[in-house]
Amino acid sequence: MRAIRVIAANTLREALRDKVLYLFLGFAILLLASSKLFGLLTVGDQAKIIKDMGLAGIQLFTMLIAVMMSVLLISREIDSRTVYYILAKPVHRWQFLLGKYVGLLATVLLNLALMTVMLLLFVWAYGGGFDPRLMLATGMIGVEMALLVAFATLFAVLTRPMLGSVFTLAVFVVGHVSEDLWLLTRHLPGSIGRSLVSVLYYLVPNLERFNFKTEVVHQLPVPAAAVGWALAYGVLFTVLVLVLACLRFGRRDLQ
Repeated sequence: MRAIRVIAANTLREALRDKVLYLFLGFAILLLASSKLFGLLTVGDQAKIIKDMGLAGIQLFTMLIAVMMSVLLISREIDSRTVYYILAKPVHRWQFLLGKYVGLLATVLLNLALMTVMLLLFVWAYGGGFDPRLMLATGMIGVEMALLVAFATLFAVLTRPMLGSVFTLAVFVVGHVSEDLWLLTRHLPGSIGRSLVSVLYYLVPNLERFNFKTEVVHQLPVPAAAVGWALAYGVLFTVLVLVLACLRFGRRDLQ
């Protein structure tokens, strides 16, 4: 466990030094700040509009940070051959990969926490009061990002950085339309098309399970069972993807 902690800490420090990270964070804060302007230009409850746009912006930019940083940092270690120096020490490959995952996830969650604080301050400053339910919505975004970082880690050891980014983005997009894909199987002609869509439906996680933005923004009740099932679903899927990533990385030829 010490090796995982050390690698995770080094990964966090490396990620915080990357300028790409601050670029995404800056855009996210700018979006949160501009949500007030959109609220003025749109008919409706300004507080709800700020919350809705703020949560959507947080999800978008957290996803971009998760995808770009995860794929780039892991691939950078492999391509620059620095992974050899690490694995030459008493460090197993699975420890290296889990350490990178934990460090990258810590980076993503740190940025998520900063953006959550900014959103809470904006909502409070513009008359919406302190709404702790926003932390539920962003917390579930964090669970979703933990799963997405796991997929990014898997794709980082399977393919090149560009393809890994594309595949991870595809998981994000498909994961949010998986229910629509399931309905699509009823209208596709031929068994081959239905079979392909069905396979895609079961392989890609249903990320809408973590989406509680509508309930939070419109002050609707959130069943505790729904939150519990979403957490269990996210943890189990994340563990499964990480196991696959560790197995693949353990067999990969790094020469």
